[in-house]
Amino acid sequence: MINQKHPHLLETRLSLHKWLSLITGIIILFFCAFNVILLGQKSIGIIDAFFGLLNLYFFYQARQNRVKNWHSYLLIASLTTTIFYTFYVADLRAGSAYWLLFLPPLYCLLAGSKRGLVLTVLLSFPAIFLLYVKSDSDHHIAQRSVVNFTLTYFLSYIVCYLYENQHITRDQTLQKMAFQDPLTGAKNRHALKMLFDNIHKKTAITSQQESTPPSKTHLLIVDIDYFKRVNDKFGHDVGDTVLIEITQRLMDHVGDDQVYRIGGEEFLIILKQHSSTQAFHVAENIRQKIEASAFYIQQHEINITVSIGIAQLKADQSFQAFLQVADHNLYSAKRKGRNVVHYGSMNIVGNAKAV
Repeated sequence: MINQKHPHLLETRLSLHKWLSLITGIIILFFCAFNVILLGQKSIGIIDAFFGLLNLYFFYQARQNRVKNWHSYLLIASLTTTIFYTFYVADLRAGSAYWLLFLPPLYCLLAGSKRGLVLTVLLSFPAIFLLYVKSDSDHHIAQRSVVNFTLTYFLSYIVCYLYENQHITRDQTLQKMAFQDPLTGAKNRHALKMLFDNIHKKTAITSQQESTPPSKTHLLIVDIDYFKRVNDKFGHDVGDTVLIEITQRLMDHVGDDQVYRIGGEEFLIILKQHSSTQAFHVAENIRQKIEASAFYIQQHEINITVSIGIAQLKADQSFQAFLQVADHNLYSAKRKGRNVVHYGSMNIVGNAKAV
């Protein structure tokens, strides 16, 4: 439940889980004292004490950054049980029914819109039944109470659902702006840095289990040869189209998630499960396919070649150092005449073509 693919939404839910645990824990303990001392209702007080302390435990765990999925499930169960039991045993005039309206937003925000809807619908049946039974039967009060409660109950969920969907849409837009190159649709340097950090983090935590060993991670820098000539001869509109076409061909070859543009005519490709030989063969296949196929743009036939430098990720290597190794090999490829794949002692030279 805590794991989400939207970073900003995850942060919001973690924050909500933490502070909701604290606030509801204090409120429940307050009602515990109130029920035991003033009303003499020990059964409610015992339940309140248990769930109040449990919620404070969740807050403590959240403060220590040790939130687990089951914490959120139990927090929802804690608040649901407390509210329903209080509503069940208390007089309707005490206003305990108002707390039932707190549940749909709680389910939606902590469990997500789909799980939240399921919980909201399931818990509506006992809530409506108890409200009907406890309401005055004169002048159709019970029926009127049920109608008003049901409308308000589900409306509170709908409002929260619309808010969450808007939050997700905004989060997706922000991620696209922050991590995607606007011209080509490839990921940008920020996305590459985030990926690099995640690779190092996973390696440090589970190096012997599921993470990708650093020796299996390679970086390819792909640079279009003589790209300035394309802009000078055909114009920047054609040059932009070439960049878009190159990006698409790279994505077709290695996948959309593996291609990054860091500016100008340079592209990066991350290979996370490749040996050195495999990475070299991938780069050479890219070089050959781009060299062998012409680009037809605005009635112009344009021949393009690329130079490629390859780097292997070392243990504890910084992001900048990783890039510098690949960049060094790229410049070695260019010094060899361009249209070259270079990786240490391995290199393949084609015939560079001027536009």
